[in-house]
Amino acid sequence: MARLPRSGVGYQCLYEWEGTLPEIMASLGLKPLSKGAERKIRNRLGFALSKWEEPYAATEVKDVVGSLKAHAKRLEQISSIGTITREGFARAHDLAVSGQVVQTLALNPNIGSAATAHVYLSDFCGRADTIASACRVAMSTLQSKKGKGGKIRYDWYDEFTAILVEICKQNKIEPTVGIDSITGEPVGGLSVLASAFERLLLPKMRSRTASAMVKRLQRSLERIGQKSQ
Repeated sequence: MARLPRSGVGYQCLYEWEGTLPEIMASLGLKPLSKGAERKIRNRLGFALSKWEEPYAATEVKDVVGSLKAHAKRLEQISSIGTITREGFARAHDLAVSGQVVQTLALNPNIGSAATAHVYLSDFCGRADTIASACRVAMSTLQSKKGKGGKIRYDWYDEFTAILVEICKQNKIEPTVGIDSITGEPVGGLSVLASAFERLLLPKMRSRTASAMVKRLQRSLERIGQKSQ
């Protein structure tokens, strides 16, 4: 159980379906926590984990470019219905279609005449051409830009790591981090603790692999070290 804060700050309870905090401590052979110490760890973790932001799938530039190209093409095709309102040569088919549109628009009470229908259709097609052009410019602009890799925020993991480092010190465990080059399993006091304590995180918050977890820990240790300087 955890006491929720009364303020408006975020708080996330531990995920204890696979083992409670005391059970995980015992499985690692760590000193049992007093009620006060356990409450303190729960609160620190609860506030830290609430800062986690679920990663979302980024929109691919190529998909946006494809949509802009398709929109531009459709708008350019649509503008052909205004053929009769423009000067110059045109296909008989386009003129026939455009003429039918003008006649039908003239029957609309809000338009009322062939002359007004011409103006209305001409304005519509002009706007369609302008928007089609904008789509093609936007498409060209996106294609010319070089992408930059994004970063998933792991600030919340820093506090998680800091708590584990403190538990290591309290139990006289060297907070080392590493991966066994043969087995691929995490090695080092901090790595072992993190493997067990990540069971208190929501499944989607956990490291996908042992290697990913070690990299998380190393980056967090580096940031923690920089803040203490």
